[in-house]
Amino acid sequence: MSADDLLAALDAGHDARVDFLQRFARIDTANPPGDTTRAADLFRAFLDAEGIAHRTEAPLAHAPNLIATFEGGAGPGRHLVLNGHLDVFPIGDRASWARDPWSGDIADGRLHGRGTVDMKSGTTALLHVFAALHRLRAKLRGRVTLTVVSDEETGGKWGAAWLIENRPDEVLGDCVLNTEPSGLATVRFGEKCMLWLRFVIAVKGGHSAYPHTGQSANKVAAALIRDLQEIEAMVPDEPATVRATLDREEVRAAADLSLGAGAAGVMRRVSVNIGTIQGGVTINMLPPRCVLEVDCRLPVGIPRAAVLARATEIAARHPGTTFEEMLPGGPEATVSDPTHEMMGHLLRRAAHGQAKPPQPIVSLGGTDTRFWRARGVPAFVYGCSPAGMGGIDESVSLAEFDHVTRTHALAAWDYLTLV
Repeated sequence: MSADDLLAALDAGHDARVDFLQRFARIDTANPPGDTTRAADLFRAFLDAEGIAHRTEAPLAHAPNLIATFEGGAGPGRHLVLNGHLDVFPIGDRASWARDPWSGDIADGRLHGRGTVDMKSGTTALLHVFAALHRLRAKLRGRVTLTVVSDEETGGKWGAAWLIENRPDEVLGDCVLNTEPSGLATVRFGEKCMLWLRFVIAVKGGHSAYPHTGQSANKVAAALIRDLQEIEAMVPDEPATVRATLDREEVRAAADLSLGAGAAGVMRRVSVNIGTIQGGVTINMLPPRCVLEVDCRLPVGIPRAAVLARATEIAARHPGTTFEEMLPGGPEATVSDPTHEMMGHLLRRAAHGQAKPPQPIVSLGGTDTRFWRARGVPAFVYGCSPAGMGGIDESVSLAEFDHVTRTHALAAWDYLTLV
């Protein structure tokens, strides 16, 4: 048996794979509220039909996590973990959708529905990769584990993070593959982290006709917002291998292609978004209080402590201003070695059928892979185009879905057979 046998098995299962994705897309797993029980049932039924043992871990009853594992028959080797999630973003305004958000309709080569991009297509791909590898397990070395989790969209506390904290011997492994949307032009070996800050400005206030007798918290907030942009100029201290990788022209071009013009720059600096502003009572009063909620995304090489120190210095310039970290104790930006063996397998296999080979980049958004990287386990992301992710009329390309499935299957095969 060879990789050709694996591809033949995937080709034979193409229609069943699309049918599974269609049925998955028709299940409402919006988070919040995050009820993934029906979707978990669908996955369990598939594993049962394949004769693959599995177990459910549900620290929250409505948000189960599934674990399935098998040993290869060709002797000891590495432990590969495949990770995907069941929950998806809420649909927003139902009236804005041209189709039912849970339709699973197929039209013009695309499968429609909320979460088809993020990441029902990717999780379906990994399930079918896992099953195909299981059928050929006699030729594999080591061990393969599938983790299908809930709670990713709301932070992962009861999903991937819970499994790693409570079942590390089963789910940490030696390497992780994940199929979050990345775009076919890029393979992601790291990701920025999120730092949320809440600033409160409290001043005397007063009547707007008498500005000389009081202060406006909103005016202080405007000056504070201007100064917070200084954080974006902080220079990261990137590991040498990361810097050498991201400096390459072809890598910058691939990042812009997958994520939009300018993405290559944003990937390597702090971004500061003033997400909410709440201040003022009426138009003719000097507002005594204003609250800003600020979302900072930190790149590899800029620690949270450095940004908090800069925010402290900036806040001190503006009388009446205090701030707090909204999600204290969060992770740093995480990164795996871009020259890791698995990156080579993914890049080589993903290049098939593409005009230009994909390139390694760091993700702008977060995925569950950060929990593995934080524990020293290399983790890599390759998935369909993120275009439309979380938006109205979300849909996924079935051609991309097929390509991602084949890429992960072949990369996993290489990792578990080549020495």
